[in-house]
Amino acid sequence: MHKKNPYLEQKVMTASPEQLIAYVYEVGSASCAQKDADRARKALQVLSQSLNFDVAETSPVFYNVYRYINHLVNRRRFDEAKKAFDDLRQTWAKAYQLN
Repeated sequence: MHKKNPYLEQKVMTASPEQLIAYVYEVGSASCAQKDADRARKALQVLSQSLNFDVAETSPVFYNVYRYINHLVNRRRFDEAKKAFDDLRQTWAKAYQLN
């Protein structure tokens, strides 16, 4: 059981939807750095569930990228998966002008 972190809770509760996605990328990256496949897969599940296939033309592209990262995690290729999460986070942050 995880202890509640009031700072983290406040950070998440006040974040924009775009910032929340960036946080999930960070969790995925950290999970790969710790070689925590379950947590990395959970991050990928959250990311996949956030896709809106009815509106966004890019959703299928992101979905396939997430499937590939899941493949890397399943093969325990954590360094490659971490790099993919980091690259996505960096690109996402640049696109939405996040810190």
